[in-house]
Amino acid sequence: MKKYIPHIIIIALVVALLFSLQRCAYNKRVGTDNAVTLTDTVQHYINTLGTQSASIKTLQADKAGLKTLLLDKDAALAALAGEFAKVHTIVKAETVFKADTITVAYTDTIPCDFDRSGSVLDEWYSFRYTSNQKGFKIDSLTIPNSITVITGTKRKWFLGKETLTTDITNTNPYIIVTHIKAAELTVPVPWYKKWYVWLAAGAVGGFVIAK
Repeated sequence: MKKYIPHIIIIALVVALLFSLQRCAYNKRVGTDNAVTLTDTVQHYINTLGTQSASIKTLQADKAGLKTLLLDKDAALAALAGEFAKVHTIVKAETVFKADTITVAYTDTIPCDFDRSGSVLDEWYSFRYTSNQKGFKIDSLTIPNSITVITGTKRKWFLGKETLTTDITNTNPYIIVTHIKAAELTVPVPWYKKWYVWLAAGAVGGFVIAK
């Protein structure tokens, strides 16, 4: 048995080296991709439905990286993420609704002449208006909003059952989510990334080196 100990040690070292090289290569690739992603800007395009989509590259991070890249810089986002036992994905987007002119004509003219105009400026909406006996007009209507989408697992207590959940949160209190369809694609691990493949490769490599 003693004569096999050096072989076992060599095999273990080779396997550890292979795992280390794989992890190092992965971390380097993710780091490079994230550096590019952090400088990416929103791109708009017309999708196959004929409507407009906004697109941006996606960050990849482990729990510590997610905290450093996103959560430490956004207290509200960190609070929402804290409601999950495990966070899978986070999406945060800024949106704004704008309407140049909305005109409403009265079916019956008001039997008096008047002309009023002004503006309304609120945290969650703003617009200018004019009104007279014939109707009223609203222009420069603006409704800002920030939307956060988090998918992960939740549980009611520490040892409770985990449930895959998607939360959508709007900052604008006048915007209500009425329907959600959420799905997470389960991607199988490629055969060449499975631990026993690397173990076998390390064993073969160690055996060859030992010989």
